[in-house]
Amino acid sequence: MREITSHRPGKILIAILSISALCYVFVVPFVLQGREVLLFGWMPLAVFFWNLQTLVWAFAFWVYTTKHWPYR
Repeated sequence: MREITSHRPGKILIAILSISALCYVFVVPFVLQGREVLLFGWMPLAVFFWNLQTLVWAFAFWVYTTKHWPYR
């Protein structure tokens, strides 16, 4: 963790992950509001948001590890 927080790209990564987690905890429940919405006829909207958050995290980690990893 010290390596990530010691340089600017690592701090940006932590900010992206934190904002994403906070949005998932505080924004998604307000968007759903107890509604049962199915996407593509089978996928609940909550699962869609969970998958979207996973893709954001995977993309952020991929960019960080391929371009800004301090131990290349």
